[in-house]
Amino acid sequence: MLKTAARLLGDPGSVRRPIAFGILAFVVAGLIAPSFLTLRNVNALLQGSSFLIILTVGEAFVILTGMIDLGVQSVLASAGMLGASLAVFVGLPAPESVLVTILYGAAAGVFVGLLVTKGRIPSFIATIGTYWGLRGVALLFNGGNYINPQSVTPARPFGFEGLAGTTLGLSNLIWISVAIVVIGQLVQSLTPAGNWVASVGSNEAAARVVGLNTGRIKVAVFVVSGILAALAGLMITAWQDSIYPLTGDGYSLQAIAAVILGGIPFTGGKGSIVGAAIGALIIGLISDLIVLLGLPSLYEYIFVAAILVIAGLQTRGKGFVK
Repeated sequence: MLKTAARLLGDPGSVRRPIAFGILAFVVAGLIAPSFLTLRNVNALLQGSSFLIILTVGEAFVILTGMIDLGVQSVLASAGMLGASLAVFVGLPAPESVLVTILYGAAAGVFVGLLVTKGRIPSFIATIGTYWGLRGVALLFNGGNYINPQSVTPARPFGFEGLAGTTLGLSNLIWISVAIVVIGQLVQSLTPAGNWVASVGSNEAAARVVGLNTGRIKVAVFVVSGILAALAGLMITAWQDSIYPLTGDGYSLQAIAAVILGGIPFTGGKGSIVGAAIGALIIGLISDLIVLLGLPSLYEYIFVAAILVIAGLQTRGKGFVK
């Protein structure tokens, strides 16, 4: 029976697997907590998960190449602090603040990519360095204190609050996260760049033989990850109307967990952006369900660990049962 179920769900990396997990998770959550499936709660879930979903898309591209990015949460926090500082303390107009912040995320990605490709430092070590280094950068802004429009007198709004506004009755945070997932999936499925990324993850030596510049591809995926982390930092700043140096704590591991849960193995080469985004949504679902049930937040770690073990089974080479 398990072998039949595995065949129905497709090969490892198939988007059908995270979709099945997602549907099952929603059904179980609805049975456990009837209020979970209310329109209000689902909207809150999608809105609260939007930041992790965007981080996960960037992380997915990195892991598809067989690398890892442990620094995304520090890019998010330091980018949010940078954007807020430019808007509130410097008085830079919102478009310029947003542009500089996005470029900062891209620069962080280039830096890490060069450490990995030119410095030949394993991505795990390079991005651990990024994690700690940019965590320190975030703490340097405003002396380690939070920033909000009231941090100066008279108060000066960020100017990019529209990121957390609404369009057609739906939060812009949700629209942006959906757009990022769609664009990411289209790039992966319909462009040569998507094939190049998968090729590096599948067999880097073979990718070099056919003429691919694997170094540039690796740098590019870290740039994508950095840009999306910076965007998530701006979004969470707009949503909270403030930003703390340690905002997003734990997001790096959650994004990695979401990618694996979404069917992309650590070795890279297969999987989908949509699957990774569903993995992020499932992790957000767990947090939401814990709140609805009134359980201590520490249960989240236990539930995520259990789900990751299940996800690990389905990423093995020959389905659930060998």
